[in-house]
Amino acid sequence: MKKRVLVIDDEQAIRDFLSVVLSESGYDVVTAEDGEAGLNEARRTTPDLITLDVMMPKKTGITVLGELRMDQTLSNVPVIMLTSVKNFIEQAIKDPDNAEILKQMETLLDDPDSKIQKFFLRFRSFRNMLLIDRKLMADQFRSGELTLGGMPSLPDVFLDKPVEPVELIHSVEVLLGK
Repeated sequence: MKKRVLVIDDEQAIRDFLSVVLSESGYDVVTAEDGEAGLNEARRTTPDLITLDVMMPKKTGITVLGELRMDQTLSNVPVIMLTSVKNFIEQAIKDPDNAEILKQMETLLDDPDSKIQKFFLRFRSFRNMLLIDRKLMADQFRSGELTLGGMPSLPDVFLDKPVEPVELIHSVEVLLGK
């Protein structure tokens, strides 16, 4: 029996591309055009693996991932998160005071579904993480002065867009134990 992969992405071209690559590799593919539709499709079809875009309307990929991890039926379904933010973050690390990067980060925070995005992308926090004295933080944690809040859900694999077909299929095969 073919393994089923759910592709959740708001870009039709990406859904079509991933569907072709996965279908040609022997997978049954179902798709959804946004986070909300993706969650509904996951609950309806119980896929063997999910590819999930980060930035989507209605529910972001991070929100969807959190809800998948809390769902007893879907919590163990492997998730490959597709993102085009890797280059964005690398650029932000190199130039944390770049006005254009800060503007893009602020735009992300305007999204009404951005509670966890704020955790990752709030520019002041991001800059503070880059500049913080790690030794001091480690010492404060050991002494109990600093506590860590709940951790966000993490995908099994992050792949940067545009994804290479060979890299995608390799990740799928590893996660599905092929």
